[in-house]
Amino acid sequence: MGRFLILIFLTGQLVAALLFANEQLEPMLVSALRLETETKNLPARVQLIDQADIEESGAAGLVELLRRKANLQIRSTSGNHSRSVVSMGGFGDNAGQRTLVLVDGHRLNAFDLSHINWHSIPLAMVESIEVIRGAHSGTYGNHAVGGVIKINTRLPQEGQTALFEVSGGSYDSMNTRGVYSQGVNGIGLTAFGEHDQSNGYRDNGDYQTHAGGVRVDWGYKADLKAYLFSNFSETEFGLPGDLNASTLSRNRKFSNNPSDRGTERSSIWRSGISLQLNDAWILEGRIGFDERRVNANMPSQGGYVATNDYDTLTFSPTLQLNSGDVNFLVGFDYFNGGVDRDGVYNNNDLNSSNDIDASAAHDREAIAHFSSLRYSISESWDGIGNLRFQKNKSSLLISGTRLNQIKDIDWAGGVGLIRKFGSTNRLYSSLRRFFRYPSTDELVAYEPPHYLPANHVNLVPEEGYELEVGLDWSWEKFCLDTRVFQQWMEHEIITNGSSNFNLDDTERVGLDFSLTWNINEMISSGLMYAYVRSKISEGIYKNSKVPLVSESMSRLFIEIRPYDSLLVHFGGAYVGESFEGNDLYNSGSKLPDYWIYDLRMNYEYSEHATFFGGVENLFDQDFISTAYQSSFGNRTAYYPGEGRRVTVGLRYSF
Repeated sequence: MGRFLILIFLTGQLVAALLFANEQLEPMLVSALRLETETKNLPARVQLIDQADIEESGAAGLVELLRRKANLQIRSTSGNHSRSVVSMGGFGDNAGQRTLVLVDGHRLNAFDLSHINWHSIPLAMVESIEVIRGAHSGTYGNHAVGGVIKINTRLPQEGQTALFEVSGGSYDSMNTRGVYSQGVNGIGLTAFGEHDQSNGYRDNGDYQTHAGGVRVDWGYKADLKAYLFSNFSETEFGLPGDLNASTLSRNRKFSNNPSDRGTERSSIWRSGISLQLNDAWILEGRIGFDERRVNANMPSQGGYVATNDYDTLTFSPTLQLNSGDVNFLVGFDYFNGGVDRDGVYNNNDLNSSNDIDASAAHDREAIAHFSSLRYSISESWDGIGNLRFQKNKSSLLISGTRLNQIKDIDWAGGVGLIRKFGSTNRLYSSLRRFFRYPSTDELVAYEPPHYLPANHVNLVPEEGYELEVGLDWSWEKFCLDTRVFQQWMEHEIITNGSSNFNLDDTERVGLDFSLTWNINEMISSGLMYAYVRSKISEGIYKNSKVPLVSESMSRLFIEIRPYDSLLVHFGGAYVGESFEGNDLYNSGSKLPDYWIYDLRMNYEYSEHATFFGGVENLFDQDFISTAYQSSFGNRTAYYPGEGRRVTVGLRYSF
């Protein structure tokens, strides 16, 4: 019944908007922090990766693009970018729970510990990406602790446009993608599709993804605009598992788990409508419905076999005032998600009487009220503030046992001040309060090899404060974007390998910046750098550094355009050392630091055709992507990073 009502709602929006559409197409947009104002009026460091950046990068997927263009820390257990974890703000284990990912304003993060399937987001459909650093729970709620990755899908233009791209390379990788867009009489249609496959760097590290969808935009200049978006994806992947030190030194491509496999299917429906009430007031509503099925078959984990069915409903109505020096927003966010897990540990035994039940059914409902206000104090000064109150309710059923319902109420918000110097330069400061709720897998988890449920329902939400000061400045041929920040957190949720628990207090101090230098018309260069010191400041682990956090990360690059049609890019990325996962006492060895280099070229053969190619990890550097100390035996589980990868391709557009 619920799905039927959602379908009626979405169809109703489409019919209503089509009845009123005319020749002016103005697609419905989402601003970086939800207020309808320019980024320079927001007290945060917002990095834009636009369509030109995406095409010139030659990246095969979003994770590769974010590592190159935003200098973000990436960790993977598969030896490739599938099912990677993207970390922002100095977080280690489960960093993905503290980096919010949005597509057209709708969240992709699950309420359990399941990874974001980055391959379910075809790069062909991406128009731009905004990387928003810092804690923004006051704007977005749960997960927005280290930063926000806001993905904007392609918007149609009047007339016809299309892009087709094919590439291939190392490990028998092949990627084909395409997008077609047309706008006629105020109606815009965008269709996209992508196929991506690779045998992977490691044994059983292969993956294959099919994804595609459609977006319809309609609107007219006076009053009404809306959109309807749908996306479907199917991914099959191997789970190569970890290696011990001895195996790693002999053959880092080896897999101890050659039969562990997984699949994921997802369907996404999103819709939004915006009504201009008068010259100043806008009423908007967004609704989303996601379905996802994840299958796992893992003989190495006691014969674990499971099917996880997810469904998520979100709804966000807002009322906005945009009147000269004032931007005001008041809104409501509703989230309702559930997962049903049909799973067993069969110990690889055909006798079902020996199976250990691993079934579960978890539900989460969240309701939030929020408001934001920006006021232009003078021509040079802007003030901004936001406030959010949120209620969260989790219902947990595991192995047939219903646990006590968990209810939490929390708040977040922030105040900021911006000093402008001309049209582009500015200095800003911001003080924010944030929170994050425990995921359902953190509250209730299975811990191999015993396969008994570990009950952590006494976990409380993470919460804290963040102070940030930033500067955006351009002069002559240089452009600098930078910020310094300090974050104080209470009750950070962490694992020691056998249980999840709240730490007393943690603290983070950091600096990150991007500096570009346009040397002349032919040559440009740049440096991105991020430093963060993450430490435990109270309790039995006092003064220990948070595991799996690299204190320093940097990226250097130079781009040479000897001809208008040829672009050559050479870059290097440095990842500093960190303590292994679960090493809360900092008593073990560190993951070593490393440099990896890349070389890329783009050649515009004609107005419509471009050849491109590149080499990732140019010198085939051996490095460890992530590692965990085991609580069951004296060993460390290592996950090697990907070796040298060569890619060549052709892009055609009109």
